[in-house]
Amino acid sequence: MKTLITDKRINKIVSLVEDKKKVLNIGCAQNPTIHYLLAKKSSLCIGIDINKKGIEELKYNGYEAYLMNAEKINLKEKFDYIIAGELIEHLSNPGLFLESCLKHLEEKGELIITTPNIASLFLYLLVVSFDKTQDPTHVYYFDKKNLQILVERYNFKINNVYYIPPEIKFHGQDIFFKIFFFLTTFLANLGFIFSQRLFGSYLLMVFKKNDK
Repeated sequence: MKTLITDKRINKIVSLVEDKKKVLNIGCAQNPTIHYLLAKKSSLCIGIDINKKGIEELKYNGYEAYLMNAEKINLKEKFDYIIAGELIEHLSNPGLFLESCLKHLEEKGELIITTPNIASLFLYLLVVSFDKTQDPTHVYYFDKKNLQILVERYNFKINNVYYIPPEIKFHGQDIFFKIFFFLTTFLANLGFIFSQRLFGSYLLMVFKKNDK
């Protein structure tokens, strides 16, 4: 299990959440580490996921978590932060998800979304040139602009945009692809110094309600 020190994406999300706030973590069973860290610093932290076993494990460990679809959120609370890490690219209907988030977000609250950044050269090569995917359950890929266009349809506006470089590692079954993956992630981290958009494998966007 990754820690706050080794996972730059988790580290960034947690750093954006102020202490003693109400947090909804969507997809909480996908990466329990981030849920533990969010719960530690929040006044209330609720997790939802469609992974029954993951929800049961979180409940067993004393966390408030519910078996619930991200497109049909139905909770009594409103939240200062809604976290959706590596989620939107998996959904059948991201519009329903955004509508649900809008209903459960405080007026000055923030929706934090992370997703693979298709504008990155590394991800573009992986998906287009090698006809592969990071995850066979991905049905969408986003860059900053088309994610912005999508959320603006549901009464959100951009508050901040961040890019996160990939983890340097070997990945895959084929030895040549493993070497390619390692070299590409290494070079991406070097390139990130010069262009975060082109070498950041993860896109992190913070949205607020559009008060116009």
